Amino acid sequence: MRWVWLLLGMAAPAVALETTITKSMRLPDGVHRLTEPLRIVADGVTLDLGNAELVGPNGDGDPDGFTGIGILVDGRKGVTIRGGKVRGFKCGILARGCTRLVLAEVEVTHNFAQRLRSTPEREASGDWLWPHENDKQEWRTRYGAGICLERCRSAKILRCRGRRQQNGILLDRCRKCVVSHCDFSFHSGWGIALWRSSHNTVRGCKFDWCVRGYSHGVYDRGQDSAGILVFEQCHHNRFGENSATHSGDGFFLFAGNETLNGTGKGGCNDNVVDGNDFRFAVANAIEATFSTRNTFSNNLCTNSNYGIWAGYSYDCVFRQNVCDTNRYAGIAIEHGEGHEIVDNHFWDNPKGIWLWWDDDKDLLQSAFGKTHPCRSRGYTIKRNRFSSEVGIFLRDTTEVAFVANEFTSGTHLVRKGDCPGVAEPKVVNPERWTYRWRKPPVNVGHPQGRETIVIGEWGPLPFDERAVFPKDAVGWDGCRFMVMGPPTGFTVEGLPRVLSTSRVFRGFKVVTQTPGVHPFAARVVITKTGEAFPISGVVLKASWRLRHWAWTKDPREDAAAWAAMKKTKPLVDKTVDAIDMSWGGGALGEGLPRDRFATRAETTLATPAGKYVLRTISDDGIRVWIDGKLVQEDWTWHAPKEHKTELELAAGKHEMVVEHFEIDGHAVLRFDLRPSR
Repeated sequence: MRWVWLLLGMAAPAVALETTITKSMRLPDGVHRLTEPLRIVADGVTLDLGNAELVGPNGDGDPDGFTGIGILVDGRKGVTIRGGKVRGFKCGILARGCTRLVLAEVEVTHNFAQRLRSTPEREASGDWLWPHENDKQEWRTRYGAGICLERCRSAKILRCRGRRQQNGILLDRCRKCVVSHCDFSFHSGWGIALWRSSHNTVRGCKFDWCVRGYSHGVYDRGQDSAGILVFEQCHHNRFGENSATHSGDGFFLFAGNETLNGTGKGGCNDNVVDGNDFRFAVANAIEATFSTRNTFSNNLCTNSNYGIWAGYSYDCVFRQNVCDTNRYAGIAIEHGEGHEIVDNHFWDNPKGIWLWWDDDKDLLQSAFGKTHPCRSRGYTIKRNRFSSEVGIFLRDTTEVAFVANEFTSGTHLVRKGDCPGVAEPKVVNPERWTYRWRKPPVNVGHPQGRETIVIGEWGPLPFDERAVFPKDAVGWDGCRFMVMGPPTGFTVEGLPRVLSTSRVFRGFKVVTQTPGVHPFAARVVITKTGEAFPISGVVLKASWRLRHWAWTKDPREDAAAWAAMKKTKPLVDKTVDAIDMSWGGGALGEGLPRDRFATRAETTLATPAGKYVLRTISDDGIRVWIDGKLVQEDWTWHAPKEHKTELELAAGKHEMVVEHFEIDGHAVLRFDLRPSR
């Protein structure tokens, strides 16, 4: 029989704890540091963790160094695990091939998470998740989990909780399981994720702030994070009255590669998603693609890029959802067919409903495209309420029936391309019928809004844990710091006199009215507790002349055309306080180009004598001159890219010039300067 010696607390004597559990028992209270899993090897065992805390072999290190499994159950029936805490493992609890397993009131928190390479200023493409592979347990082995069930049947996960890890719950090829009233929020990957799992129920849970790939006002791609993830042949599942707000996607369903690139058949079909709160998603409140006969009803799908995105889906029902205040559209469906869109609410969207077909050759040549018509047709749009810039936008879409919809403002219908037989919808007097929408539950208890998403080195920062973020910053319009944790007063001590602070949402900015380069080191002191958090940074102050032109000849190939362009009248000529632009894929402004434009920015900046680091982020090409000398150049087409150049500057004023060109896609231009350390 194997034993492992564990310490109970810092000052407690060592005790022997058997790692092979054959009968029901309660663990002694205290901290138990495991070098191998606790294994339950008998049926019908109840393991009561009580006030015990199981800690992994590297549990006090960084989350990407966590290894091992806390509790392992293989092929058992009727096992119950309740209470206690499990932290510091690659996977907190792993159950394989079990029947009637019960996990109740267990806290699995601060387990494995990847270190994020994205920063508030720049997205790193390597942070994107890859949920498309899991037939060899890639989710668990690559990304870890608080709880992972593999090939389990009729299991129950009740009132469990997790925080500060990459994934909360993984259900891998599980059937007839119930996840109820759990809270797995503030994760850097997925709150709960299902793979080839069917006939399961997830109800009354919180999966809020499960997000990565977001910096407010800078980038917002989500990197395939989600509150609820449903991938690869999951069917007949029910998701009811859950909260998955402020996540990458609130609910993310995808048929899987077997459907898309393999057989062309199957999908994640016949699922019911009812009464959930999916607001403030980074990408889509609901994404559901390449699948059929799913029902989405009574969900809050607001304040996201898209309320519902359902490309290449068929015969689904969208009923009584609230799809308000989204960036692009309330419901957007490309290549969809046979959908019912009934009794929904579309308020303050550029497009309420957006349906279209386009010539997507790659997808049409996939296994799915070869076995499905992939048209845009056969919609019933009935008893919806619209108050959007455009109520319904159709492109190359046919067989659309409008029944008793209400339009209170905006254009009712826009048709582009080939939309034969689609008549103008009749406007219904709202006083003549009773609207059937039933308001879904709303998550309360936290600040709301996408500006509350603050992502640190390991993931989203919880509001109930004290922290100051970032620890170090540099900025032209001031350096912003967030004071996370329960609301309280604070002071900032140790700033140079030339700097001051101004309060912002849940924090402050270090600002100045004096032109120049102003480094600082200070500390934030919490009023109630006296806790102190060191911060540092550099505030830059200058006035830039910023000009933009449209170009026609490639700047990489025709230097003479570039020089001639700069002698013409610019499209934009203005003064700005900072070179800190992120246009995304959008235009420079109303009536201005989104691609093939040029930028030139000029300023005079006074610096003390010393060594400096010049940092730029650009998409696409960039050149920087200081005092007429070219000090940085990457005159190429590239994705957002950071460059750092070490300089030595004399005391006094320096002329600085930045030139930039954009070809297509995303556009970014940032410039800052700070003393070397």
